[in-house]
Amino acid sequence: MRLLWTICVLAHAVSALPQSPTATAASALPTIKLPYGTWRATSYNATTQVYVFKNIRFAAPPVGSLRFAKPAPPANNKTLQTGEYGPACPQVLPAGLLSGSVPGGALPPGIDPAQLVSGAKTFGEDCLFLDVYVPKKALDPYQWNGLPIVMWIYGGAYNFGSKEGGYDATPLIKMSGGNFIYVAGNYRLNAFGFLAGSTMEKEATPNAGLWDQYAVLEWIQSYGELFGGDTDDVSLWGESAGSGSIMHQLTAFGGKEKPLFHRALMQSSAFDMQIDRKGLLETQFQDVATRAGCGSNSTDVIACLRSVDWTVLQNATTGYVAALPGNKPGLGPAADGNFVRQHPALEIAAGKTIEGVETIINSHVINEPQIFLPANSTEDTFQAVVNLYWGTSQKAKAAIEAQYSLSKYGGDQAARIRALYQFSVFTCNSRFISAGFKTYNLQYARGTGLHGSDVSADFWDPNSPTAFLSLLSDPTFGSFATSFQSYLVSHALTGDPNEKRDNGTIQWPLVKYGPIFTPVLNASDTGFALISDQENKAVDCDFWKDLAAGMTDDLGECSLLMTTIL
Repeated sequence: MRLLWTICVLAHAVSALPQSPTATAASALPTIKLPYGTWRATSYNATTQVYVFKNIRFAAPPVGSLRFAKPAPPANNKTLQTGEYGPACPQVLPAGLLSGSVPGGALPPGIDPAQLVSGAKTFGEDCLFLDVYVPKKALDPYQWNGLPIVMWIYGGAYNFGSKEGGYDATPLIKMSGGNFIYVAGNYRLNAFGFLAGSTMEKEATPNAGLWDQYAVLEWIQSYGELFGGDTDDVSLWGESAGSGSIMHQLTAFGGKEKPLFHRALMQSSAFDMQIDRKGLLETQFQDVATRAGCGSNSTDVIACLRSVDWTVLQNATTGYVAALPGNKPGLGPAADGNFVRQHPALEIAAGKTIEGVETIINSHVINEPQIFLPANSTEDTFQAVVNLYWGTSQKAKAAIEAQYSLSKYGGDQAARIRALYQFSVFTCNSRFISAGFKTYNLQYARGTGLHGSDVSADFWDPNSPTAFLSLLSDPTFGSFATSFQSYLVSHALTGDPNEKRDNGTIQWPLVKYGPIFTPVLNASDTGFALISDQENKAVDCDFWKDLAAGMTDDLGECSLLMTTIL
């Protein structure tokens, strides 16, 4: 609960509050004074009564010596900030997008793929900005006791994306009755945010992207009250790489740091197993460094990488990712012995998680791996992917080949690779999460059920200029999405998705942990129903937890769990 003195702080921190919900002139927009600068709201929606503060700097520009470093405090700036400046972080796109194609067809002429997938118009290394969506009543210190705060972490395979990518929470805030505050921040991606390996551990900071997310959470704790938020009531939401990031935030530093959030929405938690610090991860680092002109001939590789123009590093990473087998993104969260000590599944199973997390909505889509599968599923592709992540441990490689022997799939290489991708990257993470937390489990099966399709329901806005496109193909999507959102909003406000759900929904119990998860809420074309989940069974997922433990031991790192798999 907020301290009483916060009312006094707010009275001084917030100024120029409009007396009428229709006041939108710049002079009438409120300002928030932070210790390092003052920001004025960028816009006000009179219908929803929501202010948006765009592009608040939460860290110093991560350039020069701060490239590959932890986010540093921002410098003082006495100029009134109005949110116009705020590039997205440098992007590295899948090869399919770079060649001008997307699943289902070609991009229209003149469309910039980077703008399409990130929602941003400008890009640059000075990108550590966040947005805050604030209900009008939150800025009136006499109307409330502090509102819950929701923070969103975007997806994009840890290589692309931004806070601008269609993640406008205004409809959700309106649904809540103006009863929560929403924060979305950028974090560094690809080589800028996820280079790792022994050289990085010695001379820089691996997993800088995770550190950026952590910095936003700390920013919320420091300044959330100035916007009318309750910093003891924070939910962390994310999808795909965003949800995989949350899994790493849940286990950060082996759970030894203070808890910065209290609930979570985790959709399609995704990341590749990257735990070979001296082998795979160092090889990745050296490959990118060489492509950037900072290879082994350089006397100081890190200094060289920090000196090159950001576009050189971006192009080097693009070349590295394009050369990978099986549509793999390559870079992402990786073991570093500090922020990511070991694979999150091991940390959770060993009870090494942050304290104070009440409940989690834990979901996957029904068709997770489809859009990531290689065009040609061959034995060579299978072997190349296995070698990419596990090739330095012959025991691990042999175990995977036995678990995914071609004979088990009737000689169907496509089915074999699909299973490898589904369980190693996607759906088993939902099992690992439920092993350590109270979870409401969900399977999203609406329409195609492809990876990312649930985000359209998360942020459905019936007043969006493109809303009619969804309704053309699915006339009932609007009513479905509204009901779906009511579960999410209810959980953000109360920790229980049932307390404030719509009348058109059903009771959603906590999942029972077992060989097959049940009851699980299935969100499909016919509405909502309770099912048993066939996509993350113990028989399929325990192998990957055991493999992580066995490979960790095989690499000489001393796993948190005992295993006999290797």
